[in-house]
Amino acid sequence: MNLHTLFKAAVAVLPVLLVGAAHAQVSGGHTTTRIKGNTEINVQTDDVTAIASGQNNVAKNRIGVVKGDKKGDTRITVNAAKVTTIVGGRNKKACTNIGGIVSDDCN
Repeated sequence: MNLHTLFKAAVAVLPVLLVGAAHAQVSGGHTTTRIKGNTEINVQTDDVTAIASGQNNVAKNRIGVVKGDKKGDTRITVNAAKVTTIVGGRNKKACTNIGGIVSDDCN
């Protein structure tokens, strides 16, 4: 791997790290989503990365997912090209949910 390729990879990952750090700081209590009626979710993504490091951290990738209580018909269409979930450190946990209705088991 040459220096130019390494620099491009670092520049590509840096915004993900910054956004992930900001999200980790503001996420807090438990919220419940309640949807009644018909729901259609269409998602298309090329590259998605979640990275967690350190103690008691969780890396989560949720694409086209409804978390919580859902009543009615649901149609979820997801086209995801590259999804990467990376965890390092103590008590590590990684979750990847693509297209579905999920609980919050990934804490």
